[in-house]
Amino acid sequence: MTAILRPEARTGLLTSFALAAAAAGLATLPTLASHGLGWLPLAIVLGMAVGNLWPGLVQSGGSGLGLARGVIMRAGIVLYGLKLSFADLSSVGWQGLALACVIVASTLLLARLLGRRLGLEPGLALLIGAGSAICGAAAVAAADGVLGARARQVASAVATVVICGTLAMYLMPLLMPLTGLSGADSGLWIGLTVHELGHVVAAAAMVGPDAASTALVEKMLRVMLLAPAVLWIALQGNQRQEGIGARVEVPVFLWLFLAVLLLNLSGVVPESLRELGALVADMLLATGLAALGMLTRIADIRATGARVWVLALLLWSYLLVAGFGLVKWLSH
Repeated sequence: MTAILRPEARTGLLTSFALAAAAAGLATLPTLASHGLGWLPLAIVLGMAVGNLWPGLVQSGGSGLGLARGVIMRAGIVLYGLKLSFADLSSVGWQGLALACVIVASTLLLARLLGRRLGLEPGLALLIGAGSAICGAAAVAAADGVLGARARQVASAVATVVICGTLAMYLMPLLMPLTGLSGADSGLWIGLTVHELGHVVAAAAMVGPDAASTALVEKMLRVMLLAPAVLWIALQGNQRQEGIGARVEVPVFLWLFLAVLLLNLSGVVPESLRELGALVADMLLATGLAALGMLTRIADIRATGARVWVLALLLWSYLLVAGFGLVKWLSH
């Protein structure tokens, strides 16, 4: 609470909220709406523009941006549980869990193999693999907790997964008409492929409501695999066994999301409260995405080595192709 009251924190938070509100207003314009540019994707575009045009604002409000990009965006994911129903969960089923396990395990193994071939340090390759396979920057941070990587390696890994996730957020909705996938299957593909939670929600929102619910459920299944994945990463990094258990934890926001979801499924939440919660969820997600965009610096991207980008793009290409193949196989 003390951190939120600091002037620098307020600067970042208020800027993120303002950009989210501006994105909400722009999303109502027919020209933008006709191109599928809704509230969430516009928020990250505005954030990237402001962050790169006024870097001093990012520096002065860094702690507030961190809160928006972390706690606030995850609170939006928690409240998103008010949007999901039994029909949404049944649309994924145990097959969705199996697909998530296949994607996470294979992507991590591929990152390790390709990183070695590219001559990257094993820790850096695993950081990029974790961010690609599970949940973007949050997974990079979790993996760093057991690897103890250098700050530049962590920054490089975060930059790659944020940029690849942003590209996927805009590219995948454009590809959907060419795939022949239904709305639910489109969401399944997005949930299996896109890096960040916020990017998943934003991409699926551009496809439609059926895609949005399925995508988030599938993405949360990937997030639930964070703990076993980080345990494996720790073993690969030759960490001492006594140091692993204390660091690997399932994110609290995941348990809260499940609690809100179960409460919603129980039928005790009034419809008016569900609608209000859904609106607040979108606002919080847009605020977090605006902060994420402001923290995405073009200069940092340029400073990242070419081999790092090769690995990140190869993993992203694998996710696109493998995810699509698994969804098509499941649909038949």
